[in-house]
Amino acid sequence: MWWGASPYRGDVRPLEEAVGRPLDIVYTWHGVDQHRVPTAEERRLAEEGRFLHANIEARRFNAAGHPVQSYGDIIGGRFDDALRGQARRIADLGRPFFVTFDHEADADKRYNTRGTPEQFVRAWRHIVDVYRANGADNAVFVWNVTGWKGNLGRLPSLWPGNDYVDWISWEAYNMTGCELQPSWNHVVTFEEALRPAYEWFQNEGPEHGIDADKPVMVGEMGTVPIPGDPAATREWYADIPETLRDYERVRAVKLWDGITAPSCDFRVLQNRYATRGYLQASGDRYVDLPRLAREAVEEAIGIADQARAMRGRGARGER
Repeated sequence: MWWGASPYRGDVRPLEEAVGRPLDIVYTWHGVDQHRVPTAEERRLAEEGRFLHANIEARRFNAAGHPVQSYGDIIGGRFDDALRGQARRIADLGRPFFVTFDHEADADKRYNTRGTPEQFVRAWRHIVDVYRANGADNAVFVWNVTGWKGNLGRLPSLWPGNDYVDWISWEAYNMTGCELQPSWNHVVTFEEALRPAYEWFQNEGPEHGIDADKPVMVGEMGTVPIPGDPAATREWYADIPETLRDYERVRAVKLWDGITAPSCDFRVLQNRYATRGYLQASGDRYVDLPRLAREAVEEAIGIADQARAMRGRGARGER
């Protein structure tokens, strides 16, 4: 099990100093218009032994305000030069690099707004094709959705296909008292947040052509401080490893260590109960993967990547 995070303001040091070891995987954010992915700093993180996972947003990060970009423009090739630059830098990294395009495409704020579900699929496939054509055989494509129960019916139309997705990912949040979710007046445990999508993919995914044997990642997780019950905040995090033991397809979990509003603060080091629970979970043997085991896993992924690259070259040679 890989234990990672999208660290606050991109700085891994506070979390790593708190847990006393490096994060296994670090989640970063980029725009479809950016050539320098990974950045020099991200490359350093990888060279020190961490895996990288980049979300490539349908936004122009090089423009003020990071304006939203339509899927149609991506399909039409407007950003191919930047995508080729990303692919070459990823290939040059020489180690597995996890990539998501426009995470949470099933969320209300994105679904049918940047384009239709069909256009999302076409944009996803276009990016994968550009990466593969430019040598990024080490790119591991992670389809990340919210996993919220009310959004599960949207997933079939957003599925890019088994040949274009390597890992499946969704999120596990509790937002009790968060002002951006005014109707969220109950507590959802980590398991309750994880279970609906897990069961949907296993039971219904195959009906929609989704390979249920693909590895699973919890792309983001966390809770705000639970109002009136600080012990529950600690327990929310502390219970995560025990829950994961019952969900064997989950291979990686990443904390979203950020804040979206004053009452929507997921930064674990800003609340002592969250800190205690998170540190307790981080010390559990199930998520504290020894260095030798991490190296063995990386080697296995590398072998799989080489096999996939050879299959791809063979397929291209047959055309």
